[in-house]
Amino acid sequence: MMPISKMVGKPGIYLDTSGVLAFFDASDVHHESACRAWESISAMQSEIILTDYVRLECWSLLQRRLGMEAAEDFLGKILPICRFEPVGEKGFELLSRQAILSQRRKLSLVDFSSFDCMHRLGIKRAVAFDRHFDEQGFITPNSAEW
Repeated sequence: MMPISKMVGKPGIYLDTSGVLAFFDASDVHHESACRAWESISAMQSEIILTDYVRLECWSLLQRRLGMEAAEDFLGKILPICRFEPVGEKGFELLSRQAILSQRRKLSLVDFSSFDCMHRLGIKRAVAFDRHFDEQGFITPNSAEW
């Protein structure tokens, strides 16, 4: 894993669960793109941002799919260089209402929290391989604009 120190610069880049899983799982179809994305984050000196919902989802899925070692690497090597945006109780209430109103079964509350965070902070780029980020107009590693 490439060492990345905590970077504070502009623009910020959002880290999604799909990006984390692709980075850690060498068999993931997006693994190469995820590795290139990490290299570009380092070159851009970008701040890495995620919600506490994504942090929890990443830990859970890494542990379940790849084992405790991957979850420990996430805890020790990725999380220390990230900035966390809490969703909080009011955020949960607002986002859960939005999810219900959208009637989109394939969009999770974690997705809604990510989109809300990115809009609030003016973040345009996301290390994400979930098509919903593209649908929302964000720039992802598979976008030509990356």
